[in-house]
Amino acid sequence: MANLTTNTNFLSPVEFKLVLNRLPNVEFFVKTVNVPGLNSGSVERSTPFKNIYEPGDRLTYDEFNVTIICDEDMTSFREISEWLVAVTSPDNFAQYASLKPPTSGSGGEPVNQEGKGVKSDGSLVILNSNKNANVSIKFEDMFPISVGSMQLDTSGTDLTPPTFDITFKYNKYTIEV
Repeated sequence: MANLTTNTNFLSPVEFKLVLNRLPNVEFFVKTVNVPGLNSGSVERSTPFKNIYEPGDRLTYDEFNVTIICDEDMTSFREISEWLVAVTSPDNFAQYASLKPPTSGSGGEPVNQEGKGVKSDGSLVILNSNKNANVSIKFEDMFPISVGSMQLDTSGTDLTPPTFDITFKYNKYTIEV
C-alpha cells in the first residue's frame, strides 16, 4: 500500500534556486525553470483480435529550460555563451581547450569536478513553506544546446530587465527529498 502524505502544503512555484557548477553567476538571475518530464513510450504487439500495448524499454528525459534575467554586465549571458561556443569549437581547437577538460578516471571515464569540462552537474533546489531546502533535483552531465536571443527595446515605458532562455540536455536526473 502506498504511503499517504502528511504534508498538505502546496508546492510554491516561486521558492527555488538553481545551482550549476559551471555557471556560478546564473544562480542569482534565474527567473523561471521547468521540472522536465519523463517518457518511456510503448511497444505495440499485434494479435488477431486487437493490438496490445506494453511498456517501453527506454526512458527519455525532456529538455531542461531556464529563463535568466540579464545582469547589467551580461555576465550570465557571456558565461553560457562561452560554454556553448567552446563545446562546439566553431573556429579553432583552442576554444574547446578553454573548457579545461578534466583528467580521466578509472576506465577512461571523464571526471566531472569543479564544473570544468564539456558537461556539468547541477541542482534545482525547491524550498518549502519555511524557505528551507526541501527537494533537490540533481541533474547529471548537463550541457547547453541553445542560448536564446535577448530583446532590447527603447520604446518601453517601464524598466523591465531583458531575459534570455537556455536549453540543456543531460543524461538523467534524480529527485532527493
